[in-house]
Amino acid sequence: MEAEAGLMNVNPIGTKERFAWLKKPWTRKLYDAAFVLGFVCCLLSGAFQNLSSVFSIAVLVCAAIDFRDENFYLYMALFIYLRYRLMLTADIPAFRIYRYMIALRFLLDMPKLKFNAAYLPALLVFFLHSVFAMIPFVGVKEGLNVIVDCIIVYVLMCRLARDSGLMRKFFFVFLLGGVVSGVYGWASDAFTTDINVAGAGAHKVSRNFGALSDANFAGMFYTLCIICTLTLKKIPLLLRLAFLGLFGVMILQTASLSALLTLSILLVLLIILKYRKKAFFILAFAFVGVILISAILLSIPQFRQLDAIAGLLIRFNEKLAYLTQGRWELLTTGRSGIWETAMAIFSNKALWGQIIGGSVVTVDFIDETVFSMACHNSYIQSILNFGILGALFIYIPLFAVFFVKLLRHFSAEPGYEDEDLGMLKIIFPFTFIVFGMTVDFFVDWTFMMLYFI
Repeated sequence: MEAEAGLMNVNPIGTKERFAWLKKPWTRKLYDAAFVLGFVCCLLSGAFQNLSSVFSIAVLVCAAIDFRDENFYLYMALFIYLRYRLMLTADIPAFRIYRYMIALRFLLDMPKLKFNAAYLPALLVFFLHSVFAMIPFVGVKEGLNVIVDCIIVYVLMCRLARDSGLMRKFFFVFLLGGVVSGVYGWASDAFTTDINVAGAGAHKVSRNFGALSDANFAGMFYTLCIICTLTLKKIPLLLRLAFLGLFGVMILQTASLSALLTLSILLVLLIILKYRKKAFFILAFAFVGVILISAILLSIPQFRQLDAIAGLLIRFNEKLAYLTQGRWELLTTGRSGIWETAMAIFSNKALWGQIIGGSVVTVDFIDETVFSMACHNSYIQSILNFGILGALFIYIPLFAVFFVKLLRHFSAEPGYEDEDLGMLKIIFPFTFIVFGMTVDFFVDWTFMMLYFI
């Protein structure tokens, strides 16, 4: 199967396989070499950000070489992190050109595609919102960009779903994209923000968000990188350990308590999915082990003084202080007040507005005549934007498909073929469900990947 023959087949390399690449057809070598070069250009773009236009052109050339190959789809996993970093000019991202290319590729592949009908109601809601709410507010260009991006990521997930080898490659490149994001964060102070932590003694905490736009978003994607590293088959042990160490440091540098909490929840879910009846004993043992290891490490002054650890401890102490004081609004970093205000706005809408929504309170655009900031809750955000009816069209399919995937997983024999992909198809939408309680998702294609997967 071609999907298993390409560059990103990350089987542990044995003696016979070591030179297998040399025996591949020259076209296979060309496609794989082009993708490697494209990834290297992404990596270098983080280290040499003043050459963004040069590396952007190089990545697009590599994608064009791969146009007729399955590797072409893998660039999307890199653009999840880099769509606003690889810039041809100050206002033209390379992703826009790649999007045109991938739309053309989808048209050529249309007879082979099988669509997931369960998500068509959500796509309809996004389309109606883009046309009747986004376009009047931000213009035709931006409004259409939103729905086109959502359709592209929906079709991409449908394409991946029918090819387990390609999907496994996609997840692996998703990890590589996370590494590139880390390079961006380490190469420039522009990707670090400082926050005041008054509840812990007026300290400042630095939060590194890499190539992404927000520390919490970065923490979420790095969390998923750790889960992919633990779950994906065919990753050599040393590389797996390197990924775990790297992404662990990157999460700590985001100083995102939401990300750490989500990581804990996802690890519990992964253990349940993987070990089933044995999960209770494994979780109990793991809980005791984490407590003991944490106590030992935190007793070492040099460890506590590491920047990333110190920042997290400051934030944790802040939350503990607010908890003991009963200051719920401060414990949630002001989110509870934002939620109350957003719900008051929704309650004051006319009945028709409550049913169909119509507001523009999205990740990228906010109508400040409606609300002056992000909702920090995708569920509240959905009823403001799409109304109760639209929210039902979005969340009913999400939960229905999620539970169907759960049933299929637990009804199959442990260790079934592509079990790793089956678990990731459960964990990614679960992340959308859980993390959406504290952040906004709509209508942004990078987050909708979690929804459609």
